[in-house]
Amino acid sequence: MKMSKILVNINKLEEIEEYKKIGITNFLFAIEGFSIGYKTFALSDIPEFSYLLINRVLDTSSVDKLASLKDEIKRFKGIIYEDIAVYQLFKNEDIELIWFQNHFTTNYASINYWLNSGCISAVISNEITESEINEIFEKSNKPLILNILGKNQIMYSRRKLLTNFNTYNNLSDYNNMTLLEPITNNKFKASESDYGTVISDSEYFNYVPLMNTIDDTKIKYYLILNQDLSVIDIKEILEGKEFGNTGFLNKKTVYRMSEYNDR
Repeated sequence: MKMSKILVNINKLEEIEEYKKIGITNFLFAIEGFSIGYKTFALSDIPEFSYLLINRVLDTSSVDKLASLKDEIKRFKGIIYEDIAVYQLFKNEDIELIWFQNHFTTNYASINYWLNSGCISAVISNEITESEINEIFEKSNKPLILNILGKNQIMYSRRKLLTNFNTYNNLSDYNNMTLLEPITNNKFKASESDYGTVISDSEYFNYVPLMNTIDDTKIKYYLILNQDLSVIDIKEILEGKEFGNTGFLNKKTVYRMSEYNDR
């Protein structure tokens, strides 16, 4: 098992030592004020050897706040970012930049643009098929990151969609909600914070088997984005326990609901 190339997000600081016991030593932290959809941490609580996740859309005041933290952030190993403002702020600094726009890292041309612009790597979208993933690995300029375990993020909006829905319907509990899509019968998890609303698949995708098929020289990290699993759960999944689904590996994305019944 390629534990040395696994990068996992942290939900509790105590997990770090647990992960080290099973050979995982690369850690990702969502940071307060600049991340959405994951447990966040103050910069002062994050170990220096870590990567930072900055994945929310930034407004002008947030960019200014991030700029004021540049010296503090530069002590970390790298940043996995979504908003291009992060790239602009740190492109000339001695810190690894990793491009991760959920729905855009779907082809080698876009990925190579950012790799040629100074990014050390990119996280491949998990919304494409296995053959498309393999093509990206074959034609990329630098080793890439493959997300092997997580809940697919369907959408992120700066709007407070759950608040608006519940206000309109005279409901009160708007922080978390499970949505049922009636045509596919898929369930989605919606959660809201001060920075907007995230809607994710309710079930994990599991691409762990791909770790045995990809040329290791093409891989910078295998990424795990953990919402609610224990370290033991993750260890067992990495060891081959059946879990989750195969996501889009064997099926192309549906762009119109009218296409669903034709699949």
